[in-house]
Amino acid sequence: MIGGALHRRRASVHGRGVLAAVAVCVSLLVALVCAHGAVGASARAFTEFLVPTANSEPDEITAGPDGNLWFTEYGMGKIGRITPRGRISEFPIPTANSGPTGIALGPDGNLWFTEARTNKIGRITPSGTIGEFALPTAASSPHGIAAGPQGSVWFTEAGADKIGRITPSGTVSEFPIPTAASGPDGIVAGRDGNLWFTEYGAHKIGRITPSGTISEFPVPKEGFPEGITAGPDGNLWFTVQSTNQIGRITPKGRISQFPIPALASGARGIAVGPDGNLWFTETLASKIAQITPSGTISEFPTPAEEARPRGITAGPDGNLWLTEGFPNKIVRVQPGLLPGRCVVPKLRGKTLAQARQLLARAHCRLGRVAAPARPKHKLLVVSQSPAAKKVLRSGTKVSLRLA
Repeated sequence: MIGGALHRRRASVHGRGVLAAVAVCVSLLVALVCAHGAVGASARAFTEFLVPTANSEPDEITAGPDGNLWFTEYGMGKIGRITPRGRISEFPIPTANSGPTGIALGPDGNLWFTEARTNKIGRITPSGTIGEFALPTAASSPHGIAAGPQGSVWFTEAGADKIGRITPSGTVSEFPIPTAASGPDGIVAGRDGNLWFTEYGAHKIGRITPSGTISEFPVPKEGFPEGITAGPDGNLWFTVQSTNQIGRITPKGRISQFPIPALASGARGIAVGPDGNLWFTETLASKIAQITPSGTISEFPTPAEEARPRGITAGPDGNLWLTEGFPNKIVRVQPGLLPGRCVVPKLRGKTLAQARQLLARAHCRLGRVAAPARPKHKLLVVSQSPAAKKVLRSGTKVSLRLA
């Protein structure tokens, strides 16, 4: 199938990139030592959870309506659910060898996913009941998926060069992309009311209106755009694999690109983090990275040298969650434990001693403390500044008011 070939082609590109990266590290011993030190410094931020089914190859991940994270298992045809504490449940897809890839929360409160191998769109309820809907075009190989306006779900058809739309009742509409062999992949709803998608094969970013009108914007430096997300700045942000860039496109179609420091990073998934910045995975370099809306990039190595992170999303617990396809793991990342980051903890109701301890653990510092001169009871924190969950520079001072 075309979709399967596309998936395998990316794996092949990833493999060549890994060999190139290893060669560079061998020739630059000092850089390797520095990288090893960085891994040790950030390792505490990562918690890995092994997926029970071997060779499941977790791919994309998203936050569900139930406070859990949901992910696709491309290798074994299952949908996985993981709680914020790391408990995993798996739900087999009725159609064998389905190859689920993209997954997103739909407007109806269910999770919707694509089946790249069996040409279907799937739906799973928070309780685990799965329904499937066949697509009209043969071998369309659906990949990315996203909730759109008017209660519908939109998806890319990598094998058919189309954008699809499905209603909650299962009615499918398809819209051909003007460029042949475009290989559409990631898709997301923009703040402008349109859907935006990447054209992996045509090196373009596409935009489709709710009525189905498509516009295309060439990426200045061609390089297989893949993941895409709506940024907090009103723009769309996307990963570009072979040219090692992060791209930004405005609603009017103006594109900017920012080079990734790591060699052969293989940037793939991208999402808005709990700090209001963009976070993305570097599949070849086995790193995750943060990029600010102004374009400043910070990289953090994963503990495993061959982690190959793929999908990434922000969880309801204020952490980042990502998939590691070949290690077969789901990973929780606490941004506050990464070097140079202070994630402000929730301190309301804590004593001053407890607040000091929590701030130290979060790499923050105690700022000004306002309290009654002669308290008649045990003082507790009633307000704080900055607010909880903000992600700031390491050592940021947090002021408290006690009463």
